[in-house]
Amino acid sequence: MSRRLKSPPPADPNNTDAANNIYSLVIYQNSDFVAGLLQQLLDAGLPIQQILDSVNETINKQSVDGSGTTSGGLNLTIPGTSVGFKADASGNVAGKVGHDIRGENKYSQTFQFTQANYLHTVRQQLAARSLISEITTPDSIENLQIGSFVEFSATFEPNEVNSILDLATPSLVSAIVKHQHRKESIAKFDFDSSDHETRQGFAHKLEIEAASKAEIAAATTTAVRQDFRNDTTREYFGKIVGNESGRRVTAVTICDTEHFSGQDKDRILDGTFRVLGKVTEVSNSRYPILSRNKVLNRINKPLLDDLESILETASDGGKFNTSLKLYVSPPIVKIIPIAIYI
Repeated sequence: MSRRLKSPPPADPNNTDAANNIYSLVIYQNSDFVAGLLQQLLDAGLPIQQILDSVNETINKQSVDGSGTTSGGLNLTIPGTSVGFKADASGNVAGKVGHDIRGENKYSQTFQFTQANYLHTVRQQLAARSLISEITTPDSIENLQIGSFVEFSATFEPNEVNSILDLATPSLVSAIVKHQHRKESIAKFDFDSSDHETRQGFAHKLEIEAASKAEIAAATTTAVRQDFRNDTTREYFGKIVGNESGRRVTAVTICDTEHFSGQDKDRILDGTFRVLGKVTEVSNSRYPILSRNKVLNRINKPLLDDLESILETASDGGKFNTSLKLYVSPPIVKIIPIAIYI
């Protein structure tokens, strides 16, 4: 037999910090996760709406006043005699008659349950059962288990490869590869000792080779961009706010982009936010940012060096910062977020 749990008491209105934490603005919420957790916590189906009916009873009292005069007479004769009597009577009569009129007014209110209510209830229920672990320092992640509920505050930055790939478009990479191949080939060719026909053959061969290399570079860049810049998930690195004097925990937070408010995937970069989520991994090793990319994760070092060289050329003499940060320093906790709010 299922039973409905009572909601925990509301936050103390005199405790400003607690109230600010409970009453929040949500920038990211996975509605499927929240709905599933709510049904598990309440051991009941998902509430849709609540209807409250109230009846207001009214009573009206009414009365009728009555007054008047009475008169009458009585004639009485004793049988067998001639004796008779006559009596007269007169007087005033007054009275009041009353009754009640009862009525009822019925009112009906419908309350719609939304995702905001679901998340609020889930957070309260998890907190009431002491299921949420707060992450602030490296020591606070030592006892975390896979699947633990956690909450933390962090400032976020995107995966740097995403930012680099905004600059290194397939067309730009293609143009750079062509330019580099032409430059290197021309530097090696002996124009002084070659005739016109040889030069024409060299130029024709140069264009074929440059176009071939550029085509491969553009195709590789397109594959990398599609893998990293897909429209479904985005990886963010959160520096957890806590012990500023020591090491800071990095929360690798993998978000489904469709669940951002207004689908603004960069809003998480605008300040410090709170995250409620579940742990998928705790590590004291460096985290390679290319690990989730099926293309870059299989590229060997020489090709990465070529990519870095291309990016340096694209930086146009240092006007752009194209340095690649390939690893994130430990300690690291990987999180699947349920909601992100402030």
